Amino acid sequence: MWRWLETYFTFTSSEKAGIIFLVLASLLAFIVPATYLYYKPIEHIDNSPYLVEVDSFIVEFNEKKQLALLADSIRKDSLLFARRDSTSDSSLTFTNKTLRQIAYFEFDPNKIGMAEWMKLGFSEKQAASIEKLKQKGYKFRKPEDLKSVFVVGAENYNRLAAYIKIDQNDFPKKEFPKTVYPEKLKEKYVVDINAADSSLFERQRGIGPSLASRIIKYRERLGGFVSAEQIREVWNFPDSTYQSLKDKFVVNEIVVKKLKLNTDDFETLRKHPYINYSFAKVFMAYKKEHGNFKTIEDLRKISVINDSIFRKMQPYLSAE
Repeated sequence: MWRWLETYFTFTSSEKAGIIFLVLASLLAFIVPATYLYYKPIEHIDNSPYLVEVDSFIVEFNEKKQLALLADSIRKDSLLFARRDSTSDSSLTFTNKTLRQIAYFEFDPNKIGMAEWMKLGFSEKQAASIEKLKQKGYKFRKPEDLKSVFVVGAENYNRLAAYIKIDQNDFPKKEFPKTVYPEKLKEKYVVDINAADSSLFERQRGIGPSLASRIIKYRERLGGFVSAEQIREVWNFPDSTYQSLKDKFVVNEIVVKKLKLNTDDFETLRKHPYINYSFAKVFMAYKKEHGNFKTIEDLRKISVINDSIFRKMQPYLSAE
């Protein structure tokens, strides 16, 4: 057993030195603070002055808070009283009204005076305020206008609304003189299709430079128009354009260039829009067989010329 103890409790020289150092250090750590405190004890600081200041601050803060709350309460009360004072003279309570002898009667607010206003339950000050407003030129045009007056208010208006009768004859409707404008006469004009030039045709809605040029050329080939409807024969003339302009187209003077059946040659005859190549050959054949045409009526002797064709050609042919 001794050997067992020697195994665990036997120290080397270095271990012994370390143990001794630790013991001395522990003693030193205990003795030094105790010695310091012995020779220089801890001074206790007196905080009582600071505590007094803190208590004083808390008391002062609470007093100011209470004063602020009191001031706010007084302000609210003063506003409430001011409101009551301002409305007490403009909107009397039912209790105050009952203290007066109120008489209800139909009235025109534009025509009654202070005495009548006071009979209706208004104070002398209120009545004077209403009359002052009227003296400045204010007119009650409808019952609701009375409600907009400050000293009357909605409550008094509702109490008196059934008795308000405003004479509307005092407010005649203003009649402004009617300005009479001269009636603008619709410009009416016509276009003589025998005399019109290209620029006049182009001023008509639906007729451009190309169509105007074709009208002029067709008129020259034809020898002139004998009726306004002939303008429809111009190549590619829109029917819609004709329908919109037909009331403007006129032939004021029928002066046409006539072809001479007996003297004009074949080429001259065939260039006319109503004769063309076929009829020109027929005319030449008739003259060769029967001689010259004595009258235009001789055309009826030609079998291919019916009444419709004859009437169409007749204005443009001469048997001279």
